[in-house]
Amino acid sequence: MKPVYSLMISLCISMAVLTTNACFAQCVCWTGLPATPVVSNFTLASSNLPSADLIFNQMDPSLGDLSCITFNYNISAQSTIGVRNYASSTALLPITNPVYSPTGRLEYTFNLNLTANIAGPSISVNKNYNATLGPDSLGAFGQPDDTITYGPTMVFNNLSGSRSFGGSGAYLGLGTVDFSYGFSGGLTTDEGGTNFNQKILTNYWGDFSLTYYWCPAIPLATGITNFTAAPNGNNINIQWTADNDLNNTLYEIQVSTDGIQFANIGQKESNVATAGTTAQYQYQYNINQANVGKLYFRLQRTDPSGKISFSAILQIDMTNGANGIDGGQSAYHTYPNPVKDNLVFQFTDNQTGTFLLELVNTVGQVIQQKSVLLNGSNQINLNINGHPASGLYYLRTRDLTHNKSYLSKILID
Repeated sequence: MKPVYSLMISLCISMAVLTTNACFAQCVCWTGLPATPVVSNFTLASSNLPSADLIFNQMDPSLGDLSCITFNYNISAQSTIGVRNYASSTALLPITNPVYSPTGRLEYTFNLNLTANIAGPSISVNKNYNATLGPDSLGAFGQPDDTITYGPTMVFNNLSGSRSFGGSGAYLGLGTVDFSYGFSGGLTTDEGGTNFNQKILTNYWGDFSLTYYWCPAIPLATGITNFTAAPNGNNINIQWTADNDLNNTLYEIQVSTDGIQFANIGQKESNVATAGTTAQYQYQYNINQANVGKLYFRLQRTDPSGKISFSAILQIDMTNGANGIDGGQSAYHTYPNPVKDNLVFQFTDNQTGTFLLELVNTVGQVIQQKSVLLNGSNQINLNINGHPASGLYYLRTRDLTHNKSYLSKILID
């Protein structure tokens, strides 16, 4: 008898990631322009091992900020199934029994269930193949006809798919990121009993790729300090300090509702009186009552030569009204990221209290500490000592006065 096949294909599978699950058509940069793709390919030759390694290059973090990743696959697989009957007898019973063939001989019907498994950091893809084999009669154990072979059968023939997910630190660096690809499954029977032995040989191969969508790193204005955005009734009071201010420097205040696309809402210009000094700037933003989510603020600095740089981005959560920042806990930002020598931890609003900064590696070891007393300021600088090995680290900031903690993921270049 010919096997009856049923192929189950899912076009887009949800995957567990650190943020909200989503399928991205294409990522965009903070400018609103399409992100730049960089592709890492891997071709797997035919293999019948329980699993095979898929090795991709990581994205060089010096290129810019990793926005999102797309994983593409095109897989094929061919299986041969061998079955041997271990029943000592195939006794004849009345032909009216539906389990038996018209000749009265015991027949087997098998269910073949195979799953292709592809797994990597923050991604898991499972493709299922189901087929019914038989019914077929088998001789008693030890007889010449006690075995039967099905196939070879194409389980998957150029089955393609794509998964997209947010950028992840596991994919950043100058090394590699490893995936695994293999098959699992077997035979069960509906008819004929359980006295049989099976052997399934699956050869599989395919082409795979990771596409990294990256955005140029935002040039941060090192001369902008103490940048704050504080709710005050129906307004947001925005303040910042410009160190060694230059004449004819333009500061544009920008707001966004998604943290990606920003609009100019006002500007301030330096003047001759502030040239070469530390200047204080203020701006009052009237809240649009239609905004009920989060607002993002930043400064765009244009120096006299036309060079543009930006401040860190501040976030205010409007879900609790104009008096709440991030549900009662101050928003914070850590920059630049990746970092080489000096790291800045900055709150949205001014703080008063004792803070402990701890630089922690991925195995939980504290490799550097700094204790700071803030009195009406919002910025802490940390000079990275000894230039630790490049890679992923965490900056743990503890507010010892108010028993709060903040965690930032950073990359040391």
